[in-house]
Amino acid sequence: MDNKMKQDFAKRINQATPLQLTVINHELLLVFMDEASAAAAGTAECAEALKSAQAAIAELHAALDMDIEFSKDLGNLYIFVNKCLIHAGMKRAGQNDEKDARLAEARGIVTELLAAWQALDADKGLYERLLGDGQKIFAGLTYGKDGQLEEYQDFDPDRGYKV
Repeated sequence: MDNKMKQDFAKRINQATPLQLTVINHELLLVFMDEASAAAAGTAECAEALKSAQAAIAELHAALDMDIEFSKDLGNLYIFVNKCLIHAGMKRAGQNDEKDARLAEARGIVTELLAAWQALDADKGLYERLLGDGQKIFAGLTYGKDGQLEEYQDFDPDRGYKV
């Protein structure tokens, strides 16, 4: 990934809602898989791209709330995609066709998931409906009476919405 693409993703991440972060993570996952496909099997470039893709999958999986049935199904898809990435990484030099077949299978799943998340993100009122009358989040730092920097952390588990 070139520096301009990194800067574009960083700018989008800084201004994103939780739903948009999920979309961005899926987009990054596809970028990493494309980089792995472009690299020859068994090379350091391929291994690094696959490692980054696996980190993106781990982040998506960690964000799931497993108390919700849909999250369990989505988690199983993420586990399957991760297995495809692992198998693609096990291919040695000269086994590019097998590596690309595994990556194509994973890419197809991630592309469908990305399209679904993008459709949800396109529904501009969705975030407000999910949040409902929930608390609006404002970030910032304040200074106390003695000039010391103060910050507050809210550990309310019911804040926001869950995927």
